[in-house]
Amino acid sequence: MTAFAAVLHLDTFELAGSLRTRWGLFKTEEAGHRVLRIRGTAKGAEESDDKFGAYPAAQKWPELGNLRGEIARRAEAVMPPGIEYGRIFMEMLDAGAAMERPAETAPYFTRWSRAIVALRTNPGVLVVCGAETLIPQIGWLTVVSPRLPGYVANMGDHPAVWLALDFRKKDATDG
Repeated sequence: MTAFAAVLHLDTFELAGSLRTRWGLFKTEEAGHRVLRIRGTAKGAEESDDKFGAYPAAQKWPELGNLRGEIARRAEAVMPPGIEYGRIFMEMLDAGAAMERPAETAPYFTRWSRAIVALRTNPGVLVVCGAETLIPQIGWLTVVSPRLPGYVANMGDHPAVWLALDFRKKDATDG
């Protein structure tokens, strides 16, 4: 199983430039790791729900909306038609922080794939997934495998931020 696959390059300058004014939206999950959930799953459900998880402040973030729209438009050209999006969130890892990523075994991940886009990074950021290592490059939409164990470390001098989104081919029975 391949851990990483770069799919396309996106212009993330506008969103990256607006990050500093929005850092207060990120919620601390553990030391050095903060998350901004934009869209998630309803409590007790495994599938994504359009009505859940959108922080009002994130909905009013035009730069985020612009990048989400660009991803949807550009992904149609390189991915099979009928793609739908599941969980969407941003993660921030402080300088000097690291976090382990256990292999995801929940049924959700048998149906959904994940992609990440680095918005702010530095040469000291390493993403390890399975036996492969990635130094995220700003703007590259990269498919990652959440079903492999991993590790993320930021050995740089400023926080690293990336957008993560889950996607799948829309089932014909979904309507």
